[in-house]
Amino acid sequence: MGSKFREHLSISVPTTDIHIEKSQFSPASTVTPSRFSASIKSFMRKPSPKDIEAAMPATPRSASVRDRFTKLFFDLRTFGQESEMVPIQEPRLSQWPPLHVEKRRCNCHAEKDKHRRRRTWCLLVLIIILLFLLGNVIFLNVRVLSMTTGLGTSTGAPSTSTAYALSADAQQCVSQYTLDAPSNPSSYPCSTCLPTLQAVPSSFTSTNSQDGPQVINAIQFCGLRAIYDTANANGQATLGNGSWAQDVKFCAWTGVTCDGSGQVSSLQLTFPGVPATLPNELGSLTGLESLQVIGGNSIPAGALPSSFTNLTAISNLRLQATAITSLPDNLFSYLKAVTTLTLVNNPKMGTSLPSTLPQLSLQNFVVNSQPLSNPLSSLSSSSSLQASLQLLDLSSTSLTGTIPSSISSLTALTQLLLTSNNLQAPLPSTFPSSLQILSLQNNTALTGTVPSSLCSSSSLKSCSLQSTGLSASGGCGSCQFSS
Repeated sequence: MGSKFREHLSISVPTTDIHIEKSQFSPASTVTPSRFSASIKSFMRKPSPKDIEAAMPATPRSASVRDRFTKLFFDLRTFGQESEMVPIQEPRLSQWPPLHVEKRRCNCHAEKDKHRRRRTWCLLVLIIILLFLLGNVIFLNVRVLSMTTGLGTSTGAPSTSTAYALSADAQQCVSQYTLDAPSNPSSYPCSTCLPTLQAVPSSFTSTNSQDGPQVINAIQFCGLRAIYDTANANGQATLGNGSWAQDVKFCAWTGVTCDGSGQVSSLQLTFPGVPATLPNELGSLTGLESLQVIGGNSIPAGALPSSFTNLTAISNLRLQATAITSLPDNLFSYLKAVTTLTLVNNPKMGTSLPSTLPQLSLQNFVVNSQPLSNPLSSLSSSSSLQASLQLLDLSSTSLTGTIPSSISSLTALTQLLLTSNNLQAPLPSTFPSSLQILSLQNNTALTGTVPSSLCSSSSLKSCSLQSTGLSASGGCGSCQFSS
């Protein structure tokens, strides 16, 4: 078989000077003659007899011819394109840092603990929300039950505050004030609701956070609206311009001031926005600390209402240019907190002061432009006033008599103003050492010599003695005499 193939196989080998055309696949590629010639030579080379002598295993000829043909066709296919084989170089790797496996800890337990804590917190929040909702449901049920019980009880107040519930009438008054009065304040039935709500004990209004404030607000609203209702047409127009009775937000009405708890703490009424008489409902403003009424000489008129003694928190009381008659003699047995009392131009009030007035710890006492019997002895003999009274102004009150020597007992007195009266000589030998301002001008009956202790006083800053018959031997400090 081998000789048969060898005899009939023939290949023509081209010469080396044959022009080699360029590859049609790439303009830069050509057939390298050396490689092509080497392929032809390798194809035509016969096996060397040394292979047999070298004891190498003989390969069948057919296999050798096939291999040579394969190589020849491979070279013809590549057509002389000889690629440079660059050996693959191993990448240069930097040295790995030590792992320190023994120092590393597994975080799996920490992650589990974190998730467990998160679930715990979520569960706690959910429990709190559920408890809050449950508490609200219980509270609402109790509230509904108490309202139902209150509707079935009588109007009389129970003996204990814990068992008290609003009567049906009181509950209706609260509902009307909450629902109807804001849109139509003039329709609120103060005449019936005010006494009903005033019967509610303070223990209820101070502990019931829902109805308690509404009861107090309705009472104060009615007390203030009574002032508006009692005023004449001109007074109502003036008050109305200040929002009075136009809504239930009485803390925003002109002249009304409320404290932090919503109670009326200050009330200032100025003509023409004053009532014709002070209404009895005024006594419902039990939180009032300052009351100033500046009238129009003829109004307000009449006596103070009997409920005025309910204003036990008042510390500043001013009545000016009114036609109010004399003050009740026991007034200051109730109004014990008054520290400033001002009575100006109230000619119908009379010449006598209430006998309970020296019981007060007044700091400022002013009576001007209205007749007054000389109260200096009773005032300076009061133990409470001796330690508290700082300003005493009794100017233009038609005072007669003398200045008592007990005036020096007013150890806190800094201002003594007795201008335009009918005081007579002699002056006391000593005045309070704390005195800084003294005014005795326009007391023409005062004659004689000013005491030396007054002239030498180091605390006296102003001393007005004009239009008097007083004089001094030599200089007299800051005192000024008639020219």
